[in-house]
Amino acid sequence: MKKLFTLSMVATALFAANVSAETQLNVGFNEAYNSPIYHGMVKAADELKAISGGEMTLRLYAGGQLGNVHEMLEQVSLGELDMSMQVFGGYAQYLPRLGALETAYLVRDYKHLSAIFNSPWGMDARQELETEFNLKPIDSWFFGIRETSSNRPINSIEDMKGMKLRTPNAKALIDYAKGVGAIPSPIAYAEVYLALQTNAVDGQENPISSIEAMKFYEVQPYLAMTNHVVQDQTISISGERWNGLSKQEQDWLIKALAVGGEEAEKLIIASTDKDLATFKEAGVTVTYPDLAPFRVAMKPYYAQLNKQFGENFTQTLIDTQ
Repeated sequence: MKKLFTLSMVATALFAANVSAETQLNVGFNEAYNSPIYHGMVKAADELKAISGGEMTLRLYAGGQLGNVHEMLEQVSLGELDMSMQVFGGYAQYLPRLGALETAYLVRDYKHLSAIFNSPWGMDARQELETEFNLKPIDSWFFGIRETSSNRPINSIEDMKGMKLRTPNAKALIDYAKGVGAIPSPIAYAEVYLALQTNAVDGQENPISSIEAMKFYEVQPYLAMTNHVVQDQTISISGERWNGLSKQEQDWLIKALAVGGEEAEKLIIASTDKDLATFKEAGVTVTYPDLAPFRVAMKPYYAQLNKQFGENFTQTLIDTQ
C-alpha cells in the first residue's frame, strides 16, 4: 500500500500541473511511446479533441509512468486516475474467472475474444467490475498474440522443458509455462530486457509488437510462433468519473476510442511482418513448432477451471461466437 500511495501522490502532482478549463481525462498505460497502443491512444486523443471542439481532452501517461498495470487499475478503482487499460484476462485481480481468458489456446483469435467481451458472460463481468470495483470497461482494442522468444531454438514442445521462462505475475500465463514444461519466472515488464541480457531467464513471451517495442529481440536469438494467448487491451474508466460526464461527453469518448482502437489494430497488423523482418535482420531465427502437443498440454488446466467455476465453464467460452 505504501508504494501505491507514493505512486498516487506522484500522479496527483502530475495531474495538478495540467488543470485546464476543458474536461480532461488522465490516462495511464504500460505500453511504450513507440508502440501501436500508444499511437492508438494519440489518435483517440486527437479525435476526441476534434469532435468535441476542444471541450474534452485526454492527457496520456505512457510507459508505466504511474506504476505497473495492476497499480494503475487500482488507481482507477480508487478514483485517483481517470482511465487505464489491461488485458481483459488481467482483470482477474478483481474477478478471478476472467483469468481464464489468458489460459493458453482457450481463445482462438481476436474475433473470438471480442465476442466474449460483448457476450452475456462478458457483460456480466463488466457490470460486476463497475458495481463492485468502480471500474467501467468501455472498449477493447486488439493487442496481439503472445509468442515465445528464447536463447535456444524451440522446434517442439520438448525444447521447452526446463526453460526459465519470464511471464507476468498472472496465473494463466504461469500455467502456460508449467504446462509446456518450462519454469515460470515472473519479472516486472520494465526489468525483462536486463533479465534476458544477463541470462537470468532463458526466454519470455509477449505479442510481437511488444517484443519489438521493448527491443527484446536484441538479446534473444530465437522466436517461436507459439500463438498461445490472444489478447486485447480493455480500457476502463472510473465509474464515478464516467457518471460525472454528460451524455454528449460519454458519446464523444466512445467514438474517439473506437477510432483509436482501429488505428492501433491497423498498426499491429501492418507491423507484424515488418517486425519479423527486423528480427531476422538482427539475427533472430524464427521457428514454427507443431502446436498440437502444446494444446494437449493445456487440457488439465481447462479441467481445473471447470472444477473451479462450473462444469461447462470453458466450453461456454469456447462456444461463444
